[in-house]
Amino acid sequence: MRLKVKRLHPDAKLPTKAYPGDLGYDLYALERVVLRPLEPVAVPTGITVEFPEGWGAFIKDRSSMALKGVHTLAGVIDSGYRGEIKVVMVSLRGEVVVEKGQKIAQMVPVRVVDWEIVEGEPSRSEREDRGFGSSGS
Repeated sequence: MRLKVKRLHPDAKLPTKAYPGDLGYDLYALERVVLRPLEPVAVPTGITVEFPEGWGAFIKDRSSMALKGVHTLAGVIDSGYRGEIKVVMVSLRGEVVVEKGQKIAQMVPVRVVDWEIVEGEPSRSEREDRGFGSSGS
């Protein structure tokens, strides 16, 4: 399968993988951006994508950014979206500078599922409604 990517700006970098078998494709900042604490910013990548039929993607944190307290938000790219990929980022600590060309997030491919939604009573399970912390520490 192929992922069709178009540069919307000559300085845009195509998504890459650091190693064969990596789950996500690295996305790059098109321009320098200053992240101020708790102020989300949509960082442009300068690219648009066309996924193979039946695919979309999640935008996820890079571990190196997460260690600096920088996280991604609003990270879903639907299969039919053809606009510029922008990564919504926020610093949970101090001011962070994202440099032009820096790896900022990962685009993780996901299969699209179109289930028919029907109303009904869910069957019982061993877990039932036990949620947060129910599986132990």
